[in-house]
Amino acid sequence: MPRPNIQLSSLYSVNWINVLVVLVLTSFATMFALANLSEVQLHFLGVISRPVPVYIPIFIAFLLGFSGGILAMAFSRRKHKQEIVWLRAEHERLQREVDNLRNIPLQDDV
Repeated sequence: MPRPNIQLSSLYSVNWINVLVVLVLTSFATMFALANLSEVQLHFLGVISRPVPVYIPIFIAFLLGFSGGILAMAFSRRKHKQEIVWLRAEHERLQREVDNLRNIPLQDDV
């Protein structure tokens, strides 16, 4: 039995691209944090926080938004997967119907 020819070089190049993107984003986040060390107090719904560096509330807001996006994408992906399952079942049903119609003998009423 022949083994499938998988090009591993393309798999490794995608992995390196991901590593490069993570490194660039991490370096930008670190530079942003180091450039914004001044402290602020947050006032929200009557609650006053202790003084924290500016980058902390910004990172928290970013992470909350990112988490919300991931959650929304997960629900959307689940809905699409269910629709794909339903469409495949419908396709199989229609394919069986077409096959059955092809097997019916033609009648000549001439």
